[in-house]
Amino acid sequence: MENFSEFDLKGTAPQRNFSDIIGHAFNNYMKIIGWSILVTLLTFVVSILISSLTGPLVGYNALESQSEMEELMKDGSFADGSFVTRMFQIPGYLESMLLSGVLGLLMYPVYAGYVYAMHRANTGQTVSLSDFFIGFSQNALQYIVYGLIMGIAVMIGFMLCVLPVFFIIPFFFLGIPFILFENASGIDALKKSFSTGGSNYGTMLAVSFISIIITIAGIILCGIGILLTAPFFYAAMYSAYCAYIGVPREIQNPSH
Repeated sequence: MENFSEFDLKGTAPQRNFSDIIGHAFNNYMKIIGWSILVTLLTFVVSILISSLTGPLVGYNALESQSEMEELMKDGSFADGSFVTRMFQIPGYLESMLLSGVLGLLMYPVYAGYVYAMHRANTGQTVSLSDFFIGFSQNALQYIVYGLIMGIAVMIGFMLCVLPVFFIIPFFFLGIPFILFENASGIDALKKSFSTGGSNYGTMLAVSFISIIITIAGIILCGIGILLTAPFFYAAMYSAYCAYIGVPREIQNPSH
């Protein structure tokens, strides 16, 4: 549980419109861009290391699987819709995906760290590496519960031809800030996020959509560019929270 104290530092909150929220997010993100890139890189490295260790345990060979996937694409499986089914027939693929999903949930609290770092930048405080891991020391289970629910919703969206994912994200967009700044449970955060997202759907859709596009652009333009673009999603998340809920009270990081 967080230890809340009265907030006396002055942070800014954007107006409740698309341009103000995105501009506010960009300004905050640029203040901590170095830290954000470093933490994203560390997260990727840890994920790759764990995947490389757990893959062999379930009989999954990444190189062989890549070759098989390329063959599936060449023989028309991708076009006739059988691609996904045949992918799951690759030895160890399904087990590896399940392990990756569990790993993703266990690492979900790190996303709260991005939001917290944006808050410290917005209120003129010094940002340190430990700020990005506040989610692991406070309410970690609630982030995992929330991440699980959101993950299931996104997976269903992908099964419905991907596009629906963009339309459901606004309802989940503010869950992490609600847990971080209001000590909400995963379920309560979901309810509050749904309420705020539904009441302001147009703006939330635009903000979350552009944030996702910026993240995807990092993959398309240069692959490694995602290190630069991925954290912006959480900057936009924080700015949207400030716009609709207000600049939050200060929370004490135990490591400080």
